[in-house]
Amino acid sequence: MKIIDTTLREGEQSPGIQFNVGLKKNILKGLVELGVDEIELGVAAREDSTVGDLSRHIRETYPEQSFSLWCRCHRDDIAFGASLKPGCLALSIPASDLHLEKKLGRDRGWAVRQLKKSVHQALDAGVPGVAVGLEDASRADPAFLLELARTACDSGAFRLRLADTVGIATPAATGRMLAGLKGLKIELGVHCHNDFGMATANTITAFEQGALWGDVTLLGLGERTGNSRLEEVVAWLVLQGGSEKYDLLHMAGLCRELSREIRRDIAPSHPIIGSEIFCCETGIHLQGILADPATYEPFEPERVGARRSLLLGTQTGRHAIAAVFDRLGMARPRASMLRELTRQVRVMAKKQAHVNDQDVLALFRGLFPVQP
Repeated sequence: MKIIDTTLREGEQSPGIQFNVGLKKNILKGLVELGVDEIELGVAAREDSTVGDLSRHIRETYPEQSFSLWCRCHRDDIAFGASLKPGCLALSIPASDLHLEKKLGRDRGWAVRQLKKSVHQALDAGVPGVAVGLEDASRADPAFLLELARTACDSGAFRLRLADTVGIATPAATGRMLAGLKGLKIELGVHCHNDFGMATANTITAFEQGALWGDVTLLGLGERTGNSRLEEVVAWLVLQGGSEKYDLLHMAGLCRELSREIRRDIAPSHPIIGSEIFCCETGIHLQGILADPATYEPFEPERVGARRSLLLGTQTGRHAIAAVFDRLGMARPRASMLRELTRQVRVMAKKQAHVNDQDVLALFRGLFPVQP
C-alpha cells in the first residue's frame, strides 16, 4: 500500500489557499522526510509558473524521491510534462458520460481513442512511467470504465487511478468499483473526495480491496470539502496496518506547521492531530483509562506527539476523584466522603470549565476539615 500526496496540486485548489514557492518547497521537504511514496507536484501546463522550478528542485535536492505531474490528455500538455522529466506523468480523462458530454462535448469513442494516443505519446517522449486517472469514475458506466481500464493497460500505463470526483461513493461502492477491475495487469489506485465525509474510509477500503495506491492531502485540503486526509490514512497504515515506512511524529508536526502557514485552525477533535483527542472527562471512560488506557484509546498518545489529559468535570465519577489522591500521594477518603466530594466537584465544574487536582484538594479540606 502506497501514498501519493497531492497537496501541491489538489490541496492548492482549496478556496482561498495559495502556496508561494517557498512554502511549496517547505511542504515538499516535509513530505520527503515523512516518507511519502510519491509526490504530485502540480499540473503539467505552461501556465503554471512554479511546476518547472519545483521539478528541477526535487530532482536536484531529493534525487531518490518519486514525483509525478497531473496532465490532461492534450498533446501540448503531454509534451511539456515530459520535458520536466517526472518519474510519472499522470494523464487524466473523464470516464462518465456527464463529464464527456457536458464538459468536453465528446463521446465514449473519443475518450478511448484519445486515451490510447496520449499514453503512447507520453511513453514515446521517454516518460519512465505513465499513469491514467479516470475522472468521475464513481458515476461512470461500469462496462465503459472497464473498457477504459483495458485501454490504459494495453497501451502501456502502469497505474490506473479511479477518481470519486464529487465524493458520492461509499466504502461498499468503492469495493464494487475495484472488484470490477480485478484481473487487469495494472496497479490500481483511488482519488477520493470528502463531500459526504467518506474520503478516508473509501481510501482505506480501497486498500483492503487490493488497491496499491491512495491519494491524500495534508489536512484533507482540496476543492469543496477536500480529499482524503494524509494524517488519517498514514496513521491507519502505521497503527492498524503495521507499516514502518512513515514517521508519525514528523507527520503531526508537518500538519500543524502547515495549519499555521495557511491560517486554518485544526479542530480540537480533528482525528490523529487534534489537541483534545486524548482528553477524557466521562466517569466510566476515566475508570477504564485509569485501569488500562487501551480500554478507550485506539493507540498511545505518544505515537503522534500528543499527551493524555484526564479532566474532572460534570461527568466525573468517584474513581477519578480517588485517583487524584493517588496522584498526590495521599490516602483515599472514606466511601461516604468520596461520594460527597464527587458531588461537589460536579457542582464546581458547572461554574468553571474544568477542575484540577488542587481544586479537588481544596474542596476536600473545606468539606472535611482536619480534626484536632
